Amino acid sequence: MKSTLLVCLVVLVVSAEKNYDGYKVFRTSPLNATNAELLRDIRLSSNLDFWSEPGVGRQADIMSPPELEDSVTAWLNKMGIPYHTMVKDVQQLIHETRPVAKRSVSESGSGMDWEDYHDLDTLNAFIQELADSNDWASIINIGKSYEGRDMHVLALTKAGAGAPNIWLEAGIHAREWIAPAVSTFIINELVNNYAAHPEYVDNFNWYFIPSANPDGYAYSWEHDRLWRKTRSDHGSILGCKGVDPNRNWAFHYAESGVSHNKCQETYCGPEAFSEVETRNIRDFVQTLEPVPVLGHCFHSYSQLWLWPYGYAYNAYPENRAEIQQLAIDASDALYKVHGTVFDPINSADLYPASGASDDWYKGVLGTRFSFTTELRDTGKHGFVLPSQQIIPSSEEMWAGFEVVINTLLNL
Repeated sequence: MKSTLLVCLVVLVVSAEKNYDGYKVFRTSPLNATNAELLRDIRLSSNLDFWSEPGVGRQADIMSPPELEDSVTAWLNKMGIPYHTMVKDVQQLIHETRPVAKRSVSESGSGMDWEDYHDLDTLNAFIQELADSNDWASIINIGKSYEGRDMHVLALTKAGAGAPNIWLEAGIHAREWIAPAVSTFIINELVNNYAAHPEYVDNFNWYFIPSANPDGYAYSWEHDRLWRKTRSDHGSILGCKGVDPNRNWAFHYAESGVSHNKCQETYCGPEAFSEVETRNIRDFVQTLEPVPVLGHCFHSYSQLWLWPYGYAYNAYPENRAEIQQLAIDASDALYKVHGTVFDPINSADLYPASGASDDWYKGVLGTRFSFTTELRDTGKHGFVLPSQQIIPSSEEMWAGFEVVINTLLNL
């Protein structure tokens, strides 16, 4: 089966919007060590799109094109891996969750709300509005993306020079639309609801990028809803574009959980920081003084509050006890809002993967706390989460985030 997949899994070149008619997502039963290792090999050596990581004791979600359905299911059966169909038609799911048409930014201000998803122009217009209406907020251009898009950071610097810094990163994986949505909700709460908790902004300087992968995010809106990577060109003979920007950071780079296949979703690039987007973020956060006390990354999906390190099993930061406890406390607070269960675990316990930004923030930049939150859901919709879940997802995440902020205030 493995050799069959390697032969059959070719890249589909699309000129307009990629269509996922007939694509299905299969969910396995919880995996044992043997089956998890088998699926990891398939993930890293083929072009199958794994929607979730094949970890021990966890389910794996595998998207299959219609022409490979029989091969994939036959192999799962042969290996004795139980599964069921989680998504019967990916294109139908995309259609059902497509954002409604919006007025242009020029007609409606930014047009930002949390009742639907928003494109890159709206995200940037929103943070510009916040900067324009608050003298303690500003926009910092940290450079351009591969395709020439400006990468904008919102800075909230009311606390002033020398105060602790907090860095928030969202959207490094393009298709995870809930990540920019929830993170902008948090920023809106900090700024437009400042009066409810002034100490959050008075005591910390905040720096936030709503789309750490702007080219990929734009491409996911215009051409391929499930695009994950950047849009760079590294000379693939099959025309495959992009690098997984969350495997491209120079901390234990390419040691685990990455692919060197340029067509694979977890392609780590030819070298660490090969991507201009990751270099721009690296160069900017290294200018922050003092070093941020917190680096937080928003992702989806699986409902996890992950703490470092993720590059290997049993690799822990020096302050493991406090960072693990804070993940537990935040997840407990989050649960109380809508009863949503987040699992606070070490990143490698999900699946070892190196070159991630949260590991770099902790291991190289030197943040005291570094987290990745994998937002809703646990698989019914996966990356194509309905817009009706944006607000409840944001509300529960804000409750968890308040625990983090209040802990930092009490340090």
